[in-house]
Amino acid sequence: MALLLIIGIRLVSRAESKTLRGGISAKAGDTAQERIARSMRTLATVTCAIFLFCSCLLPVMRAEESKGQRDEALAKYGFDPSTALESRISETPAAVLKEFKDAGAKPTAHVLTAVERQKVIRAFAGLPPLSHRILRERLRSFSFLDGMPNTALTSTVNPGEPYKLFDLTIRAGILNEDVSEFLTQKERTCFETGNSSLNVYIQGGTLDAIVYVLLHEATHIVDGSLQITTERGLGGRLDKSSATSFTKDVWSGRTTLAPRYRNSLLESIVFRADGKVLSVAQAEAVYTALSRTPFVSLYGSNNWHDDLAEVVAWYHLTEKLKQPYRVEIRKKGQVIFVYEPMRSRLVRSRFDQMKRFYESEQ
Repeated sequence: MALLLIIGIRLVSRAESKTLRGGISAKAGDTAQERIARSMRTLATVTCAIFLFCSCLLPVMRAEESKGQRDEALAKYGFDPSTALESRISETPAAVLKEFKDAGAKPTAHVLTAVERQKVIRAFAGLPPLSHRILRERLRSFSFLDGMPNTALTSTVNPGEPYKLFDLTIRAGILNEDVSEFLTQKERTCFETGNSSLNVYIQGGTLDAIVYVLLHEATHIVDGSLQITTERGLGGRLDKSSATSFTKDVWSGRTTLAPRYRNSLLESIVFRADGKVLSVAQAEAVYTALSRTPFVSLYGSNNWHDDLAEVVAWYHLTEKLKQPYRVEIRKKGQVIFVYEPMRSRLVRSRFDQMKRFYESEQ
């Protein structure tokens, strides 16, 4: 299991010219902001590696799966899907810890306080019906670490088997942040402010950040289980796949935008494998470019897996939980630019794709 996970991560890392070790380790002359940004790229690379190598090579829980394969996986890993999700909060699996250690990171176990546990329980309870069901059926463990270089890591327990189970590891620090605080900090890794009076803010409401993070990561598990972004195995061809209803006319490949949405500035953001930190003076141009696409966030324009995860997360936050979502650029504290992605005609054209996540609602 561990060997297959390592191979998968290294395979995609080499293909994108970013190794896991290179993603976490600092480079000479790096600023603190650049080190954080590199860690964000590591998260994207690792997450995509897991789903490309572990989820797409073999079809997952569709016609190809059988009850026998499911029962075999549950018995082999001692997994009981009838248990409450909060009961699966546990120690981080050894294979995941080894990956961090091999990359030069040394995160440590975090034991949830009573208050933190309640935040997690509320986040589980607030998931869309489909996400909640898939996590109940597939999520083996859920753990928290202090000192992670990235926000979250969703990993496949049994990558060589047809019925996939997953482990989810989260950076514990987000339990002390709300959605706006967390996403503002994340968004600022895209821009170098220097001595500029400009800065970027994400107004996403005051719900706990774990609500957003769990929405996003749960969607990766749904995607890995139901193959929403890819319909068939990819083999060694990372960007060659038949389009699904979600990716059609939006993506030409896993990380390649459809021609109509390609923009050199948007494709140079730090969340991309070969991206870079841009001057904050370019922020308005970046968000103007984003407004001409169906992507709900800069992070969602990174690859089609994160595109889906971001659309689901923001749809649920704004349409179901009635939270705000605004991107603001401020100069000396005064708002000089606002973009509200969920009001975009292009973004809203994808809302029909969200219906499957709520099919069990009355």
